[in-house]
Formats: sequence, structure tokens, C-alpha cells
Amino acid sequence: MSLTPSAGTDRVALAGRRIAVTGALGFVASHLIPRLLSRSARVIAVVRPGRDASALEREGCSIRAADLSAGEARDAWFAGCDAAVHLAGIAQAVTLVPALEAAGALRAVFVGSAGVYTRLESRGADAKRRGEARIRESSLAWTILRPSMIYGSPRDRNLARLLRWLERCPIAPVPGGGRTAQQPVHVDDLSDAIVAALERPVSSRREYDIAGPEPIPLASLILESARALERSVWLLPIPLGPVHWVARTARRWKVPFPVSPEQVLRLEESKAVDITPARRDLDFNPRSFGDGIQAEARELRSARPPHGRHPGGPSPVARSG
Repeated sequence: MSLTPSAGTDRVALAGRRIAVTGALGFVASHLIPRLLSRSARVIAVVRPGRDASALEREGCSIRAADLSAGEARDAWFAGCDAAVHLAGIAQAVTLVPALEAAGALRAVFVGSAGVYTRLESRGADAKRRGEARIRESSLAWTILRPSMIYGSPRDRNLARLLRWLERCPIAPVPGGGRTAQQPVHVDDLSDAIVAALERPVSSRREYDIAGPEPIPLASLILESARALERSVWLLPIPLGPVHWVARTARRWKVPFPVSPEQVLRLEESKAVDITPARRDLDFNPRSFGDGIQAEARELRSARPPHGRHPGGPSPVARSG
């Protein structure tokens, strides 16, 4: 069953379509898969061998075990699929694209990262760029989405850590003074953009930056997060140099540290992107950061374990994508 627009419309109906989702047990997938199922799509959840995917089975997904980190992907992983959404790291596209082509799954949405825009030397960013290049030269009807820092629930690896820190401590260290622009995107807005890309043929062989409605300075992001918790916070500017040195030393000695040396340096890089193409082609209309972080703060409080314990490690610094 091909993904072609329904008669009299420029959109593809996803009902009955077999859509493979990699990274199906991850954070973004937990918001995307319910949207696909609500449209009566037949979701094929691709998970690592040995992982418990029984909850996805109960939701109505078919399960396929696949080690996407293996050196060579197998077309059997995607056999019979009409489309695929790849959430498990765009660097894997180098081996994944041939498997999708061989399986005949010609429509694919790849979710990468705005981290490809970094000007720093980064093996991770280079691997993502190679993945994007392999996608562009493929025969697939591909779409590349590059989300900025993703937030939206206690499961996110970015602002949930900041919120937990602000609940415990009235002081927030701000590397570099907090002037650099951030543009975080709510996970539900990203999920809506993925569905829209699947539904709209106009997005085929196009690339979109997916972020919040407007950039905000890091210091303002922290203050807005504190307001969502109804807490006061004192911003403590600290130079990036010492933070970078600590991060490098922690990595060298294998000591846990909330951010990597690269992430520290990226705090000097603007994360502002242009979402105009996504607004035009995908009807992308992201919520304000204030609305999104207030909802996450409410969810975090409702999910708080007994006796005031907070799951996860503290992080006074918001991580970036």
C-alpha cells in the first residue's frame, strides 16, 4: 500500500498504512506512536533485541527486534512497511538507507538534530552530517527534521533536569552569562511535525528545522522555568573556561558530569533556527516556551515520588541538541 494522497486532498491518509518506528521505546516515540495509532496506522515498533516491548504490544503495535547499531542493516527489518520514521539516531542512516530501499519502504522521515549546525569540531556532528548526506543521495522519498533541544515531560534529558535542580536549589550557575539564544521544542510539537511530514507529500525530499516559536536567551529560559515552579532563583554567571576544564577532567577520569565538554562550548553558540519552512509546509505551530514549561512542571510535580525524592541526577545547566 503506497503513501499517495487521498482523492481530492493533498494529504495522505495514514489509516491502514504500515509504519515502522525505530527507537520505539524512546522518549519521542512515546508521544509519536499514540498519534499514529489514533490515525489507525499499523505501527511496527523496531526495538533492540532483548528489550521489553510488551507495553507497545498492548497498545496495538507489532514488534520487530533489530540491532540498528550493527555494521549492516537488514531489509527484513522493514519488509512490508509502507513508510518508516527513524528516531534512533540519524548517523545510522548510512547503513539504514540501503535496508529501507531494499525493503521497498520508499517513504521515510528521519529525525536528526540541530546539532549539525555546530562550528565546533565534533565527531558526533560529523557522523550526523554523513547520515544526512546518505539520505539525500538515496532513492527514498525522504524528509529530514532537525529538532532543537527537546523537552516536555519528566522523561526528557534536558529541561526536566533543570526543573529538578531549581526545585532543590535557589542558585542556578549560568555559564557564559546566559546570553546565548535557545529555542527548545516541546516533544508534542515535534511529534505533530513528524505526523504532518508523513501525511504531506510536499515535504518529500525536503529538510526542516523544528524548534520553538522564537529564540530566548538561556538566562530567560532558566527564569521562566523557575516561574513555572513558582520558585525564585538567583542566576550566578560563571565563565565557560573553568566549566569546560571541569567537564574535560571529568571525562578523562570517567567521573559523571551533567554535560560534555562539547556541550559546554556549544553554550556559546546560538541555537536560533528558522522554522518558517515548517510553518509553511507542515502547518507547524509550536507552543510558547512559557506554556510548555508550565505543563512540564505540573507533570513533574504530579510524578514526584514519595518523601520528596527526585529521580535522575541534578543538572544546573540545560543541555542543548
